Amino acid sequence: MEKTEFEIAASMLRGKLVDIARFYLSDEDEAEDIVQEAMLKLWLVRDRLDREKNISPMGMTVTRNLCIDRLRRLKTHPHESLTGHDAPDGQRSAQAMMEDHENAEWMRGAVRNLSDKYRAVLRMRQVEHLEMGEIARIIGATEGVVRTILSRARKQMMEQLKVRRD
Repeated sequence: MEKTEFEIAASMLRGKLVDIARFYLSDEDEAEDIVQEAMLKLWLVRDRLDREKNISPMGMTVTRNLCIDRLRRLKTHPHESLTGHDAPDGQRSAQAMMEDHENAEWMRGAVRNLSDKYRAVLRMRQVEHLEMGEIARIIGATEGVVRTILSRARKQMMEQLKVRRD
């Protein structure tokens, strides 16, 4: 893949990758850093991307894997903040950081509580930003069925949120 061809494809893909990173990390700065790293990795293998022409699937996979690696590092080093440094002048209290962590854990647990089918469709739509038609082709269903599954998955998530708030 040539330099200009890569730059065009990367600029079109960047927003989607930031959304994926933000979903996993819930931190804008960290998401930007992860996407920068993912773009660098894609740039380094651009000569091998010529055969694929579409860097989107590889970009999403690289971004997801970088996010997972970052989250794993945070688990082994819990004192480290998501941005890799403490907020200046203690602006970010320990309680706020703990609440953020608890909220993220709750969200991951709520998603894990969904059935495999609901979880997969929700992920394809919300994280990978696939169109309804693409999801339908992947799971072998109609777009109407995909809309129903997505609606039910979101409804279950809302019910879990209501229970948590009460």
